Amino acid sequence: MNLKGMAYAYIFSVTANMDPLVEIPRNKWPELRDLYRNKWPDDAVAYCFLDTQITYPKLTEYCNIKVYSPEGDIHNGFVAVYFNEMGETYEVMIQLLDNIEIIEKALAGSKVIDWTKAFYVSSASPVVVECFRNLEKKLNVIGNTRGNKAYRHFIDRTSKQFDISNSPQNTYVADLKPEHLHIVDKTWTFYSDRSYKMFESLLKNNLTYVLYSTNDDPLAWITIGWEGTLTHLYCIEEHRKKGYAEYILKYAVNDQLNRGKNILGYTLEKNAQAQKLFDKLNFERIGYDTWIDVIKKCSRGLLHNE
Repeated sequence: MNLKGMAYAYIFSVTANMDPLVEIPRNKWPELRDLYRNKWPDDAVAYCFLDTQITYPKLTEYCNIKVYSPEGDIHNGFVAVYFNEMGETYEVMIQLLDNIEIIEKALAGSKVIDWTKAFYVSSASPVVVECFRNLEKKLNVIGNTRGNKAYRHFIDRTSKQFDISNSPQNTYVADLKPEHLHIVDKTWTFYSDRSYKMFESLLKNNLTYVLYSTNDDPLAWITIGWEGTLTHLYCIEEHRKKGYAEYILKYAVNDQLNRGKNILGYTLEKNAQAQKLFDKLNFERIGYDTWIDVIKKCSRGLLHNE
């Protein structure tokens, strides 16, 4: 074989061995983010996720997130993968732009995600859920979506701020204090061995809002999560029905608007009370997403987590 033939053979070999999901460097994330302004606010989930990661780069000290696009082309959408300290996948986000088939094909042939481990796909649109169903047999996995549907609630960054001049008596708002971190963590619906670290990272990046009594007791709170969404709106049980949750939500929204941010929140399908609050405050409903719990399918048809 001549030199030209050897060169072609080498290029073919390298191309054949390339993973179809190619990592997108962080300096390209703003360009990728802005592509999701074209179908607004339908693509607010992808936009808010990337915008949060760009705005708060120190979050990487706590969450190792990598972003990939099929063939390395950001116009093909992206797959974000969260890795734990062992380099194992524990969360995946799939966000298309126009063509889900390109992402589906890339996921089927990629080795970026270890499909033998249990993890979940977050913020999956109906199109992404259908894509995952198409992949289940090929990848020998099962995705559970039961009870994991959540409605999206949205306020655009150009919206008018709330009037919060009438604050609750004997209270003040501040960032979460480190000594109360364990309370916020353990009251979260999705409390896990990783959630403390998540809330700690939000505290250190000024993404927490807490209504305190003048005795410095936490009464109600809300945070902005790694995905850029309102997370964990909660009021201590003995202080409910006093308007505390509504007040801290308004406060957080106003602060985010001051920062020039769009506001996105989720409510679980069965959480009618939270939905009424978001509706009362004129959040726009922009569809729903689903969280998919992914587990490997055994050869005998049984399911297990590794």
